[in-house]
Amino acid sequence: MRILSLRMVVWLVAGVLLWAPPALGDEVGGGDIELYPTRKEGQVEEPPAYGVPYDKYEPSFYTGFAPRSLDSERVHLHLGRGNQLRVTEVLSDEVIDAYVRDLAHRRKTYLGLAAKKRIVLTQNTSFDEFETRLDQVDVDRLAEQEAELSKEQLRARNLALMDTLNPGRVFRIQMPIADLTRRWLGRVHSEDAKKMGERRRLELLNGLLPTRLWKAKIDGETTKELTALVKLGLEQTGPSAEFQAAYVTLLERVSGGIYPRKGESLGFVEFTAIYPVGSFNEFTEYRGRKIPMYPTPGRRSLTTHQRTKTVDHIPDKAVYGYFPWIPYMHVGDRLHNSFHTLWWKMEPPKTSFLPKDWHDIDRGRRGDGDYRYLWLLSRGPMSHGCTHVNAGHISELRQVMPSETKLLYEIDTFLNKSHLYDVFDIDGDGTPEVMGVRYFIAFSLKNKKAHKLRVRNERKAFYDWLYGGELKYRADGTPYFASVRDGQFVGRTAIDGFEYEDINLYEAEYEAERIQFYRMIDIRFAREMRKIGVHYPFPEKKAG
Repeated sequence: MRILSLRMVVWLVAGVLLWAPPALGDEVGGGDIELYPTRKEGQVEEPPAYGVPYDKYEPSFYTGFAPRSLDSERVHLHLGRGNQLRVTEVLSDEVIDAYVRDLAHRRKTYLGLAAKKRIVLTQNTSFDEFETRLDQVDVDRLAEQEAELSKEQLRARNLALMDTLNPGRVFRIQMPIADLTRRWLGRVHSEDAKKMGERRRLELLNGLLPTRLWKAKIDGETTKELTALVKLGLEQTGPSAEFQAAYVTLLERVSGGIYPRKGESLGFVEFTAIYPVGSFNEFTEYRGRKIPMYPTPGRRSLTTHQRTKTVDHIPDKAVYGYFPWIPYMHVGDRLHNSFHTLWWKMEPPKTSFLPKDWHDIDRGRRGDGDYRYLWLLSRGPMSHGCTHVNAGHISELRQVMPSETKLLYEIDTFLNKSHLYDVFDIDGDGTPEVMGVRYFIAFSLKNKKAHKLRVRNERKAFYDWLYGGELKYRADGTPYFASVRDGQFVGRTAIDGFEYEDINLYEAEYEAERIQFYRMIDIRFAREMRKIGVHYPFPEKKAG
């Protein structure tokens, strides 16, 4: 499907330069569309609600409400067609039980650092909004009441609060075991009892919990148990109690027990966030249309930045805004690909596709006047090979991951091929959907400046461009795809996966970006500020 030109090969090898921000030239591939009937030609149509306004490059800390995982095995990162990154965290009882205390601890720590003048808040008022929201739910009183609650009451209360503070992102999953086993048996063939290749074994193993298990290799012991389960299943006219018990036993072992059995169902809670992202600055052709190109598909572990030798990297180049920079692939000895935020300065009054009501942005301002610049993601081709994530979202991504740096190395990122979708049963109802997010801005760069919109930022026009004309609409307006494939992984290799017909598009709401700027101290201090939690107190000795 994809043939790399010499130009693409050079860009891929270039990766992201360690010593300076990359310089992209004119817009590449796909062209820019200049037909906008409701605004001045070439301008966006939404009010200025996206992105993070700022005056100067300073470090920041997260002021949102996402729960932090304590276990790397519970964090799943998935890049699928459509330029979005899905982050799913399976919540442990320990994380749920500590949720209120964690919020209270974070606030207390930030306030203490400010009182001791170890941090000076600048530019914006996101921390004030964080405090106000916690006051509204009376988080300190909730923390004090915990001793009076039973474990069940504590869990129910904390989950209710998590729902309130993270609307549309917390999913309480209940999957009847009888339904799971029945569907799995429907996929088993008589030939499977005689011989299965590696890919078929992985299909059936991951099919124990479809769209949630992502095992990419299988050992001898697991192969024996899977074969025995297949043979037992073929002897059944339906999923017997014996078969269900064997099924759950194998599932619990290969999943590490993070999807526990609760009576006749599997019961667990997940936090899922979906962020728009920028991808490699090139297009590829699929079914006669151009779509954004993903040049480095595969299963890749988070890895070190090659200069600082840590996965928990924060650039000392101010142009990257001192945000987390999370590498997932080395390119040669000095270069790498990673999740990081944008590197160009956007001045709204000098950006032709931003209308006048975007020029004067003063929302959440600490002081008078308007912000000078705006971090605004382009959801489309833009980078030299890395994955661009907007400023607030990459801050939240680091929040969701464990505090301890050593645990980050155990997290895998699943990068699909360009034409393969991230298909996920997000609410556990047995009906998977194609993952997406409501964000409709894509633009090109020219001479290191935001240049032109690639497509009108209206939902249907944008989706037609993004999905290469494959998205359709039902009579009630529901978006769906007639036929798609997901991505699967064997070892480190991304392959074409399962086919789905008449499958809906799930559109997550764009998540507001919550970060607070503060006066620069040093990089070590900025890194520790990203880790604060009830299970990871800020060091008593001054970081750095």
